[in-house]
Amino acid sequence: MTSTMRAQRQTQKLRHTFAGALQTVENIVAGLGPADHRLPAIQPGWDVRLLCAGSLWRLTEVGAQLQRPSATRPVTLERYAAHLRAMGHRRFDRAVDTAGRDSGVLLGRQLVAVIEDIVAVLADGDLPPLVDTGAGQLSLLDFLRVHVLEVVLFHDDLARTLERAGRAVSAAPAEATATAVRTLADILAVRAPGKAIEVRIPPYAAVQIGDPARATPGAPIIPEPAHTRGTPPAVIETDPTTFLRVMSDRRDWAGAVADHAINASGLRTDLSPLLPLVG
Repeated sequence: MTSTMRAQRQTQKLRHTFAGALQTVENIVAGLGPADHRLPAIQPGWDVRLLCAGSLWRLTEVGAQLQRPSATRPVTLERYAAHLRAMGHRRFDRAVDTAGRDSGVLLGRQLVAVIEDIVAVLADGDLPPLVDTGAGQLSLLDFLRVHVLEVVLFHDDLARTLERAGRAVSAAPAEATATAVRTLADILAVRAPGKAIEVRIPPYAAVQIGDPARATPGAPIIPEPAHTRGTPPAVIETDPTTFLRVMSDRRDWAGAVADHAINASGLRTDLSPLLPLVG
């Protein structure tokens, strides 16, 4: 199989994965009532209405970007992740602006309509190989990976909030969770090149990275001499949910370690200088 054929198969698989993640969220949002939208979210200052408004803003952009092909050189996934980190500080304000005076139920209907449009495009649309995101060009493969990650994080925010209120919520599709974890693991490996630490997120990913203490804020760390024989001297292991939350600033690194949600052995296993990877 040629590299082009392999990329085409990966892209087709990601189209299905993205659509499946979106449809899971659609089913949850479609079932929300006025009281659900008023529930306070896990994140301070947010409620379910604003979570839906934030997702409506982002997915409206995704739908528009899929119609904007580009012919210029794509940026790396990690560079685009830096844009997501910066955008994270504006996410609340954009959610408030998007929500306006609309009720949560109306915002939910709008979000469902946007999701249905994107799912239709993913099923039958002729998607561009390079997508103009407005913050750099991404290959379609990376574009889909990033937005699977964003939808999985939105699903987690919504599910945690609703479950805390006693609501049963459908889990995110396993393939979507796997894609989200692998995307963040790849961003981490590029953000911190090296072989000092092995980060394991069974059953989905394992990557080797450099010493986080050598990190420069906002830039990849300075590569260190490579460890070339066997397992690196330091190992970090955690579950997929903890990994997603810690890497995206939804859970504190030190707290997760203290709660034994993250097992870290060896020296230099504090990843907090690298975090968050995305906002």
